[in-house]
Amino acid sequence: MPLDQGPPDDDTPLFGGSANDRDQPMPLGDHLEELRGCILRAVVGVFAIFIVVVLPPVTTRIISWIAKPLVTAMHQTGYPPQTYVTDPTAGFTSVYLPVGFIAALILASPWVLYQLWRFVSVGLYANERRAVHILVPFSTVMTALGVVFTYYVMLPVALMFFLSFARLYPPIEPGDPGAVMSFLVENVYGDASGPREFEDPGHAVIPAFPVLSEDPDPLVDGYAWIDGPSRTLRLAIDGKAVNVAMAKPQLMTPLPKVDEYIRFAAYLGLGVVAAFQLPVLMLVVGWTGLIDPAVVAKGRKYALFVCVCLGGVLTPTDLLSMFVLSVPLYGLFELGLALMKWADKKHGQSFDPAE
Repeated sequence: MPLDQGPPDDDTPLFGGSANDRDQPMPLGDHLEELRGCILRAVVGVFAIFIVVVLPPVTTRIISWIAKPLVTAMHQTGYPPQTYVTDPTAGFTSVYLPVGFIAALILASPWVLYQLWRFVSVGLYANERRAVHILVPFSTVMTALGVVFTYYVMLPVALMFFLSFARLYPPIEPGDPGAVMSFLVENVYGDASGPREFEDPGHAVIPAFPVLSEDPDPLVDGYAWIDGPSRTLRLAIDGKAVNVAMAKPQLMTPLPKVDEYIRFAAYLGLGVVAAFQLPVLMLVVGWTGLIDPAVVAKGRKYALFVCVCLGGVLTPTDLLSMFVLSVPLYGLFELGLALMKWADKKHGQSFDPAE
């Protein structure tokens, strides 16, 4: 039995239809074969996009784009805007490949949802299958909104919370070594710094770095200046301007590992994008008529509880991030419920729209 059918006449309604429009029941073996084909096409689509995304000019720019909120948040909170890796293979195995795969999965999510729709549509009327012309663009829009929400809302909120919290720890300065430590240094371990001679402060030459609003042109190796807008010390080396990382003397100074942050941001984005598909799935349920929207509407309090739980699972452990995600998640549920009622009404089932 062919899976796809040609579109109905222009005057055929989008929803509804007679029993003659529905295909004959499909045997279980054919259903499993169709499911296998849909899964295979979905996997092939994700792999094809992965091949394109994993090219260095694409994935490296995605990684830089993902890391920008972290570097910006560290600069705004007064920490050195720099990330680190402790494994020489992390740049490829822990950052490059996972980011490429997750980016491909996000970009291919409309195609994956379309394959799911093809499998479900076997049991629908022929003219109901025209809904795919709405489903795929709607899923694409929700995917883009999920990425934008993650990048411009969730990441800044989470990063600023944790980095600002680290600033609550007091600054630290070396204190008086005391009698015991002084005895050990003088008689057992010795002074690790070795003999030191200090010049008379009255005759010391203190270098003065000019404060500039932009890098000098041309750059001469050895020049040093303070960048006014970013309040950082910059040096000219090999014809390029580089920052000198400076940290405040605090008890806790965040030194983020780039692989850990990239995984955190990527998986957070993947979870948020999946959550933003909720209205699309509810719209599909409304089209198929599997669940009465009136029943879903009566479970609003349970939906709110689930949204709060998802907000805690998909975000870090701080309450602010959980609240920031839980509110739009519940808004997506209400949007999906409204679409579900509309689709169910078009499908011909009755329900109380006031509920």
